[in-house]
Amino acid sequence: MMDLTPGDTRVFLFHSAGAAMDPGNAMTAVNEWLTKDRSGSPYPNLKIRDITVTPDGQGGVFTLVVCDLGTRAG
Repeated sequence: MMDLTPGDTRVFLFHSAGAAMDPGNAMTAVNEWLTKDRSGSPYPNLKIRDITVTPDGQGGVFTLVVCDLGTRAG
C-alpha cells in the first residue's frame, strides 16, 4: 500500500492501442509525459509513485501512472 495524500495525488491513464504491433512506439506518449520539464510549473517536485501496465485485451496496453504532486518550495 502506498502512503499518498489525496489532495496531493494524481492518477494519469495512457492507452497505447498498437502496443502488440509496435512495441517500440507503444510507450512514446508516456515517456514524453514523464520527461516533461516541470521546473516552471506549479508542480516542479512531481514524483512518480507507481506505474502499472495492463493489457487491454485487444493488442494494446493501458499505462496507469500514480503521482505525488509535491509542493513548490518558497
